[in-house]
Amino acid sequence: MRRRRLLAVACAAVAGCTGTSYRASGPRTPPPSPATDVSNPPTQDPVEARAQAVVRPLNEVYRAVRGPLSTFEVADVSQDERSTVRESIEAARTAITTFSEVDNPPARYASLPTLVTAHERLVDAFTAAVDLDAALSAITVESEVDDPAGRLAPLRSTVTTLTMAADDLTDLADSEPTVPPALFLTIDRIREFAAILDAQSTALDRLLDGIERDFAASADWRTGIAAFERGAFVDARAGFDDALAHYREAAALFDAGVEAEGSFDDDADRWSCVSTAGVEAATTARRAAETADAGDVQEAERTLETARTARTRCGR
Repeated sequence: MRRRRLLAVACAAVAGCTGTSYRASGPRTPPPSPATDVSNPPTQDPVEARAQAVVRPLNEVYRAVRGPLSTFEVADVSQDERSTVRESIEAARTAITTFSEVDNPPARYASLPTLVTAHERLVDAFTAAVDLDAALSAITVESEVDDPAGRLAPLRSTVTTLTMAADDLTDLADSEPTVPPALFLTIDRIREFAAILDAQSTALDRLLDGIERDFAASADWRTGIAAFERGAFVDARAGFDDALAHYREAAALFDAGVEAEGSFDDDADRWSCVSTAGVEAATTARRAAETADAGDVQEAERTLETARTARTRCGR
């Protein structure tokens, strides 16, 4: 009996190992994967590659100059930013030379040389605006300028760069160049930049006109002071009269409105204050010279000191 039970148990065990519930516990070889076609990434078309080598640095230029030229906030532009713009435009110039070797370029890229020129004009304007801001910051109401027109000639030349850039951009936009979709600078944006540069160059010319008259007034003021100090009170009054006339001319220009933007708006405000203060100071100094000529030199000196204080109330 016992032997028969053992045989039955053994048979049951064998049957369980070979039944449908059995799972192998050892490693298995995974089934083969279905065959797939592995393709290499497509090679970029050589003409497209040359075009993109132009477009990429142009977009870098646009990103760098868009803000400063839209607002004329250029006082905080760093040397690194200027260097980056120069490097980007040089890269675009080099790339367009290579692209120009392509025969029958796609229509969307036919105007790339024109668009490189447009970006060059933006860089010219950007550089001129930054240089002009630095130059204006370097001159003060106390600058001793015997030749106001000559002193400001380099600044006027820089303003002319803005005017020329505006004119060139307008002409480029009027030529209706084909702009590839990948380029940030559209024809509408070219026109916007042209309008901004034109308006600001006009405002800056007016600003320099006012500064030139303030410089002339400052020279007259020094003539009047020198005459007063040597006791030539009639000559002193003549010097202060000339100063008053020039300060009034400058004040009238600023009163008419110098529509400068951004960093240059601060310059316009500063020189407008200089002009107004100069009118007050020259008027008071003229009275001091009259008082001194009438014999009351002590009172005249006190009056002249009041005039000096009024003239310098706008700081630099």
